[in-house]
Order: sequence, then structure tokens, then C-alpha cells
Amino acid sequence: MAEEFNVNKISAEVITDLAKSAAGFVAKKVGKIYKDTINKEDIDYRTAFEKYLFEAERHISVAKTILYGQTPHYLYSFFECMSIRNRENIIDTSDVNNVLDLGNKIIITGTGGIGKSMLLKHFFLNTISMTNYIPILVELRGLNEYLPENISIEEYIYNVLQIFGFKLEEEYYKYSLETGCYLILFDGYDEVKNSNSSKVTQEIIDFSNKYSENHIILSSRPLDEFVGWSEFKEYSSIALNKNQALSLISKLDYDAEIKNKFYKQLDEELFEKYESFASNPLLLTIMLMTFEERISIPDSKTDFYEQAFSALFHKHDAMKKGKYKREKTSGLGYEDFKKVFSYFCFRSFFKNQYEFTEKSALENIAKAKEKVYSYGDFKESDYLDDMTKAVCMLVHEGLNYRFSHRSFQEYFAAVYSTQLSDDEQRQFLSSWLKSMSGRMTTDFLDILCELQPDRFMKNILYNPMCELYDLYKANGCSEDWFIEYMYAGIVIYSTASRGERVFVQVKQSYYHTIFTSMLHYLHYKYDDTESGKEYDNIVGQIKEKYEDKRYIKGISFAQLKKDNIYDKVKLVIKFVKQRMDYVFNKLDTIDINTFGKKRKFESMLDEL
Repeated sequence: MAEEFNVNKISAEVITDLAKSAAGFVAKKVGKIYKDTINKEDIDYRTAFEKYLFEAERHISVAKTILYGQTPHYLYSFFECMSIRNRENIIDTSDVNNVLDLGNKIIITGTGGIGKSMLLKHFFLNTISMTNYIPILVELRGLNEYLPENISIEEYIYNVLQIFGFKLEEEYYKYSLETGCYLILFDGYDEVKNSNSSKVTQEIIDFSNKYSENHIILSSRPLDEFVGWSEFKEYSSIALNKNQALSLISKLDYDAEIKNKFYKQLDEELFEKYESFASNPLLLTIMLMTFEERISIPDSKTDFYEQAFSALFHKHDAMKKGKYKREKTSGLGYEDFKKVFSYFCFRSFFKNQYEFTEKSALENIAKAKEKVYSYGDFKESDYLDDMTKAVCMLVHEGLNYRFSHRSFQEYFAAVYSTQLSDDEQRQFLSSWLKSMSGRMTTDFLDILCELQPDRFMKNILYNPMCELYDLYKANGCSEDWFIEYMYAGIVIYSTASRGERVFVQVKQSYYHTIFTSMLHYLHYKYDDTESGKEYDNIVGQIKEKYEDKRYIKGISFAQLKKDNIYDKVKLVIKFVKQRMDYVFNKLDTIDINTFGKKRKFESMLDEL
């Protein structure tokens, strides 16, 4: 990696000064709190902080990406700061103090590829330069290796510190937590597997309450469950604008001729024409990578991932002047390589594996070879080498491997799912959905729906939607029945984009997921959220009535009826009825028996 000059690079003096300042602050506060039991002079916080910061900064300041494969690059050579927003404000994240000023407990949500993990790396580095806090970046997917009963966020953070050279007894680490000297950056909450999510959630909330003086920033894809995180403020990440997209392209270490041509076309027409792609850092990078192949830009995100995989597999190395073709040590051609990779993604996705040891990666490859490549042979280690070095779908960091971006795992897991028979799809995915307990954290279902919409309706949505519809009709087509069957009650939550809103708390998680996927299948326009003075007045009445009863934790519909406020609440959750009516009306028009049937030439001609 070229050690280019960059104004964002942190000098040794800055790290030393921060360690000294933080150590003095902690030692003073610890000495006051525990003056009768410990001698603050015996606790060398300065040395512990300094060793940790030097080692962590060296590791976190560089990253491997899909563009660079196994070559780590300095973060600011390819990262463009995104802004975040709530209803009232847009927050500039270039200075972490702007975010810290928002409060001690912050959630930042964003879609796949928007750059949440890189933003937290930026916060880590910027905290060293711009604040007196000690930053700790905690990758939550690491907790997937634990049993729920063994998960302790407090201990996990301590382990992260130790990995980067923090030499201080755990007792003194806990003392330091009480002083509020840390910024804890929890990355990838949505990557915590379902069986561990409840424990991790409770651990984070308990930790934030116990050590409330510290700052916490958590990143995730959007999740309904954040409604219950009453003391956290949620902000959503904002896609790149045109100037940011151009700035990002200008930074990238790529073939100058190709990059300049792409930059010019992005400026003149491509950004406006394909803004939904060009405003996403991952997809924008893919646009650049496929640009030299003169491939037209597809309309769908799924086609985008397919195109990126093809380009990476066949690609000449655009960063080399000689432009040689990468050799595949496994010897597999494109279609065979893709078959194996699709199963690798399918198996790892449903096993909640986002990061691999070499052993677990090779085990998944061996299973894929057994399932989809019975007519030949290749070495699992060669295929792993190809995934990492030639096709750049995995990156190798330390002892572990991870996907260059999780979106590729989801896309190819869906690709393999399309190859299952109707019965296999129906039984396997229904069983999986029923086991998810409502925590749908991925785009997998949306991708599968886009790849095979009719099969998705036929195999995944139709039967459970008919079951729900039959229950609705058996209960007199009652709106009240539907509300109380599907949802447990309401909660008031401050959203990133619309301020304080009333949400329903999901009770029937399986049907709720199916219902939501049905809306996606039907391309439902989510423009039905109530607002205005009446809405705000009702929200105010609810808050006033239940303020002393911790209303924000949730109020059951039974309680609302008992307190004679249920009818008013229905006015602010009109969206439930609107969506219910829309879905059930559309369901009546769907005939799955026509899906895939051959039609007469004349009828098709008439339609055309």
C-alpha cells in the first residue's frame, strides 16, 4: 500500500497527548470514587491507553475493499463522509463532535453498501484527533461465536481492548468505565444472529444504563425493534449527493484513464440517470469497475450484483499497467465457480456466518463441492484462494475471512434458493421464517422476490396470506380483530426522519414478515403515514396520559380500551387498515394457477 500523505493521518504526538489527557481525567475521577480502597498511582492508565491507541489506530486506519482485494488502503483514500439526519436536522459527520453533541446513545441506520462500517472507522480515528475520549470499535458479529448465556458486552469490550495491547487488570478497566472516558462504537448490530439477538440487545441496553457517562454509537440496517430502545436516538444515513460521489471517484486508486472517463460521464449524465446506484458507495464502486467493460448499467440491484461478480471474475486488473488476466488456481470456469459460490453463500447465510476461520470456510467449500460439483474435482484451498485473491468476494484479515460486502452473500444465497424445487423452497423458507421471531435483518427476501416474483408469491407468500385472510373473514372482517391479532399494542418512538411517531408492536411475527413481503411484491407506496396537528395532538394526549407509566415501553390495546383512548389511537395508526385493505383486495385478484402456464400465441399477441 502506498503511504500517501494525508492530512487526516494521526501523528504519534496526538495519540500520546490523548492518552495522557484521558489517563489524568480517569485517574482523578477514580481516585475520588475509590479513595478509601485503591491508590490511583498504582493504576497506569496512560501506558495502557497509549499502547492500545497506537495498535488500534494502526489496524483501523486501513481496510480492504472489493475494489482493492487483498491490498489494504488507508481509509481516507477511498472513504467519503456521509451525513446523517433526523426529522429536524442534517448532521455533518466529518467532525465526530457533531454526533457526540446529539446525546450519549445514538443509533445510525442505513441500507447495505451505504458505508456504515467505514463511518464508524472514521469516528474512531476522528475521536483520537478531535476529542478527549478513548474510542473502542466493537464488531458485534464476533458475538455469533458465543452461546447466548456466555455473552457479556462488558467482557467483550475488554477483550477488544486487550487484542490491541491494553495492559490493565479488568478491575481497573471497570473503574475507568464509570468515569465516562470512552466512545463505544458498536458496528453491525444487524449481523448478530437471531438466536443471540435478544441477549445482545439486553446487554447493550444494560451496559448503556450502567455506564451512562460514556458515549455509544451503534450502526445497523434499519430494524423495527429499535422502537423499543427508548433511550437511544435514531439517525438515518444520507446517500451521497453528486459532489460527494464525484469526490469519492476522484480519490480512488484506479487506472487513471478509465477513472477520468467515468468521472466525466458521472458528472455529465450518469449520476442523474442512475442516482439510486450512484449515490451508494458500494454500487458506485461497482459502476466504476464495470465501466471499462462497456457494460450497460442495469435497472435492478440484483442485476447489478450479477454484473459485478461477472466483471470481477473476468476482469483484467485495472490497477496494473500490463492488464493481465487473473488466473484461477481452482481451474473452474465462470458457471461452475458461480454454482459453488452460490451454495457457499446459501449455506453460510442460513448458518448466520458472516466471518470465517480458514477451517469453517474450507468446510463450507467442501460441502458446496459435494452438492453442486459432483462431476469434477478441485482443491478447497485453491477455491478459497480464488474467492479471496482472484474474484475478491472474500477479504482475508488476520486469521479470519469475511465477505467483501455482505450484500453479495445475500444475493447469491437468493440465487441458490431459486434453484430449489417448489416444495423445497416452500418448506425450507417457511420453516426459516417461522424461526426468525420477527427479526428480519436482511434483504434476502426482497432479492428472492425480485429474482423470481411469481415463484416467490406461489411458494412463500400465497398460502400464509390466504390463511391470514381466512382468519380475518372468520372474525367478521373486523379491523379491530386484525389490529389486535397482529399487534400487541403501541409505542411512541422518535424516528430519524419524521420525529415522534406512534408504532404498533408486532405480535404475530411470522405473518407480519409475510405481510411486509407481500407489500414489497405489490410495489406498495409507503405514503400513508398520518401527520399534522390532529396527529400531534393525539400523540401529546397519549404521552400525557402514560408519562408516569413509561408509555414509551409500550401500551397494550387492552389498556388503551380500558382507558377509553383506543379510538383516538386508531386515528394515528390508520396505516394498518390502509395496508390491510390494499393487500387483501389485491390477494383476491391473484390466481397462482396461471403462473408459468403457456399461453396461446394469439392471446400474447393481443397483449403486445
